This record gives sequence, C-alpha cells and structure tokens, in this order.
Amino acid sequence: MLKGVLFLCVANSARSQIAEGLARQRFGDRLRILSAGSRPTRVNPLAAEVLREVGVDPAAHASKLVEDIDPAGIELVITLCAEEVCPAFYAPVRRMHWPLPDPAGDPPDLARFRTARAQIAARLDLVEPALAMPPRTIVAPADAGDRPEIEALLAACGLPPDGLDDTELLVARIDGVLVGCAGLERWGDVALLRSVAVAEPYRKTGLGSLLVRARLVDAPRPSYLLTLSAQTYFERLGFTVVPRAELPAALARSTQTALPACSTAVAMRLATFETDSSRR
Repeated sequence: MLKGVLFLCVANSARSQIAEGLARQRFGDRLRILSAGSRPTRVNPLAAEVLREVGVDPAAHASKLVEDIDPAGIELVITLCAEEVCPAFYAPVRRMHWPLPDPAGDPPDLARFRTARAQIAARLDLVEPALAMPPRTIVAPADAGDRPEIEALLAACGLPPDGLDDTELLVARIDGVLVGCAGLERWGDVALLRSVAVAEPYRKTGLGSLLVRARLVDAPRPSYLLTLSAQTYFERLGFTVVPRAELPAALARSTQTALPACSTAVAMRLATFETDSSRR
C-alpha cells in the first residue's frame, strides 16, 4: 500500500486543495495524497485557477469531511490552519503543522492564492523527510508552554538559551516528548539560524535536517548561522564558511553574535539547500 499523506484545513476549499493538487503533481504514484476539512464547503474557484496555472487539473477535486477519510495507510497528516482551529485526526501518525493564512477573503484576490501556492510548493520538499521519521513524530511551531523543555534540550546540547525571545522556534516531539528544535531570528531582510538541537537518541535520523529545512523554508536568502562544533554537518546542508567580518550589519542586533561563548564560532552562509540526504 502506498504511504498516505493527508492535508487538512477547515473548509477543504483553498489551502488543502492547493496542497493536494501540487502534491499529486509532485509525487505522482509514489504517495497517496488526500485532503479534507472539519467543515467542508466547495473548492474555491480561485484555488482551482491557480492549480490550472501550473498544469494541475482540478476537475476531480471535491471538498471532503475528515471523518470520511479512512485512516488505514495514512502516515503523515499536514495541517495548514493559521487563524482557525485545525481539524483533528485521531490516528498514531506523523504530523506537521504549516500555519498558512487563508487566501480566501472579500474581495477575492488571485494574488493571495498565488502566494499560498508558492508557500505550499516550497514546503513539499519536507514531505518525504517527514515520512522517514518515527510514527507519532510531530513537527510544529513552538508555543509558550514549550519553553522549559527547549531550554533543557539546549542545555543538554551545550547551546546558549540567550535571546530566545527574539527567536521563531520550531519543535519536534516524539510520543509527546520534545526531542528537537530549531530557531530563526529575523533582522529586517536577514535571517540567523540558531538553537538547532536534537536529543541524543534521535541524532543521525534525519530529524535535525528536517527541522533546519522546515525552519528555513521561508527565510530570506542568504541566511546565516554561528557554530562551534557542527561546521561539517552544516556544510552538508549547503552552508559555506564566511569571515565573521562579512556578516551583515543587521546581525549585530542578535544576542548570539555578542555572546562571549560565540566569539570563536564559525560564521556560515546559506544560499540554497543541497539536495543530498545528510542525516542528523
């Protein structure tokens, strides 16, 4: 049986329909792709239009109720709600949360749907790495309640917690336990990757790479980081070493760049990701 990927939002009208169409185009017969919602309505005509623009025929698309989806074979659930409460899917699956604004609105605006299409397309690179994670893995933006566990994980990995208030954090949980995180600081049009940590039992599984890619998927390019001990790992992801003097001036506002513990850290720069399957 093909591995099943289910995209969920409330109305199954726009974001999840776009995701279903793009993922079917991308993965072909390698994966079984579905979408559904908790309060399905109809396929938004502008969602259908932006799919046609990239060669996807939406004729067979229809809004579906999540309770009507057979859980057998579903191995990854991706929720796309931002402002709303996402539908629940009660099965021991892998989960990712991509909180994307609903492009539907009044007045209708095709540009919003094209933006949603681009955001979803950029995230499809995460689907197969997510399927390689253990069942019951959840990757999602951190909330305030995650902070103590994040700080404990950073301490266990020898990473400083300073400046976390300026950081957009993504976390991974397996069976409810926080086992990984990756953070991003945005300073104008410059980004600094930081706080990439994975609990020891889950290193060399690809979890670190998944978190880094998910955290940087919509970050400015180039993006930067400082590392004391993981230069080789980040080189495998496409980062290259740069002189500290060449770091953008905007990064001087980051706590990380001013920490004495980071004074000897190697500065690195990312233009585009490498396509290899580096593991961490």
